[in-house]
Amino acid sequence: MSVDGQLTMRLYRGIAVPEVTADVTVASIRENGLLVEGRFWSGLAVHDLKGLLDELWEIPDLSMELTRPEREEPLSRICACARERDAMYYACSHNRKAEDTTPILISFDAHPDDVVIDGRDFLYTVVQLGNPTLSRDALKQTFGPAVLRYADRAWATADQYARIACMDLAAQDPDVIAAHAANELVIGGRYRTRFSSAFMVRAPVPAEMIVSVERADHDDYVLPDIDITLEQALGR
Repeated sequence: MSVDGQLTMRLYRGIAVPEVTADVTVASIRENGLLVEGRFWSGLAVHDLKGLLDELWEIPDLSMELTRPEREEPLSRICACARERDAMYYACSHNRKAEDTTPILISFDAHPDDVVIDGRDFLYTVVQLGNPTLSRDALKQTFGPAVLRYADRAWATADQYARIACMDLAAQDPDVIAAHAANELVIGGRYRTRFSSAFMVRAPVPAEMIVSVERADHDDYVLPDIDITLEQALGR
């Protein structure tokens, strides 16, 4: 995909809202895009490290102070997936609870520079708590071979904060992002999540990048089977 001659990624986001506000929500997203305000923004913010990956990698004592510097303001983000199937899971199952009974599926385009991996429910946990020998295959299958140098460096230290810093770099590596976007295996992550890919996109997403906003049919929705569980990935 391309917008104004620049390559883009097609991404999907699934939300659930009360039936009484569904039409207003759909119309608002179509008109205003995805904003970092209101009930659909969980306050995610991540520093932009993409122009610093090589420089940070060369620092022997890589730390979270470097990957998450307090002196700089992180960028607001929203969650999205590379497959419609994953967004349908969030719209029809994970986010559909209490009064939020109406699932909405959003598709939009994003520039690759604005996309980072959301590793909270799988990637970070596997590297922090996983087995350096038994966890490698699961990481390679779901994030591609480029992730392994970050994992190996993380596993070489017992410092959990240093491990997190390594994954902060992995989450913004273009090769790791591309491999994760291409992953078709269904991951069973934390909090009973099921997804093949998980990303965070710089927000707001302007209306001109929105491709479609529609109600989703949840009546016949079936949960996808899990191919790799978190326990398996941890080598347990």
